[in-house]
Amino acid sequence: MNRAAILMYHIVDRPQSAQEAKYCCPPQVFEEHVRYIAESGRAVGLPELIAALQGEGNCPSDAVAITFDDGFAATFENAMPVLERYRMPTTMFLVSNRIGGHNDWMTSNGFPRRELMTREQVLSMRDAGVTLGSHTRSHPRLTEVDSARLGDEIAGSKADLEDLLGQEVGYFAYPFGLFDEAGRACVEGAGYRAACSTRSGFNSAQVGRFELRRVEVFGWDTVWRLRQKLKFGRNEASLTYPLQYYAGRLRTRLGL
Repeated sequence: MNRAAILMYHIVDRPQSAQEAKYCCPPQVFEEHVRYIAESGRAVGLPELIAALQGEGNCPSDAVAITFDDGFAATFENAMPVLERYRMPTTMFLVSNRIGGHNDWMTSNGFPRRELMTREQVLSMRDAGVTLGSHTRSHPRLTEVDSARLGDEIAGSKADLEDLLGQEVGYFAYPFGLFDEAGRACVEGAGYRAACSTRSGFNSAQVGRFELRRVEVFGWDTVWRLRQKLKFGRNEASLTYPLQYYAGRLRTRLGL
C-alpha cells in the first residue's frame, strides 16, 4: 500500500444553524460519497488499513477508510442505512460518558443541541459490524487537563466501552485533534492499537500509528471536492488547486 486516506465525518444530517454547517454532511450527499468510494474499490476498514500499514495485510494501494467522531444519533439514523446498503466498513468514535446524552462540549460554544446515540443504537452498530472506538469520556481538550484526568479520559473511556460492548476497543481519536507527547503516550499505555488525529494528509508506514492523519469532510463537499481531497490528501478543495499543484511541480522540475 503506497498511501491511505482516512476520512473524518461528524454529523450526517442537514445543519440546524450556519455555525454547524461545516460539520453536517446532508444525507443525500453522504450517499453520493459512499457510492463513489464503493465503486472505486478502495474502501477498507480502519483495522485492515492499520494492519496493512504495519505490513500485516494487504489493502488497495490508495485505500480509503471512513470514520465518524462523536456518535451523533442523526448519524446513526441517516448513515447506517447507506453504509449497510453499500456494505461499507466504517469506524465510529464514541464519547463514553455522553452515550444517551447530548453534545455539551459544542452547545457551550453556541452550537445547536444534538442528541448522541443511545446504548441500544451503539449495540446495534456493534452488531452490524461497525468498528467502535473511543473519543474519551467527556470530549475535553487533552492538552489542557492534568495527568490524572488524562488517564481517566483515555483509559476510563476504553474500560467503559469494553464493558458496554463486551469486546476490545482498540482505536482512539483525539478530541478536537489535540494531543501532545503526554497524551500520545497515555493512549499507547492504555492499550489502544492506534489513534487518529485531525492532521490532514495521507498515511503510510512512515506515519506513527498513534498520530494517524485524517482528511476532514465538510458539509459543502460535493463528490468532485471529495475526489480532489482523496487525490491530494488535503482538507480543502478548489477548482484552482490542481493547476497550482501541477504548476508548482513543473517549476520544481525545471529548477525555477
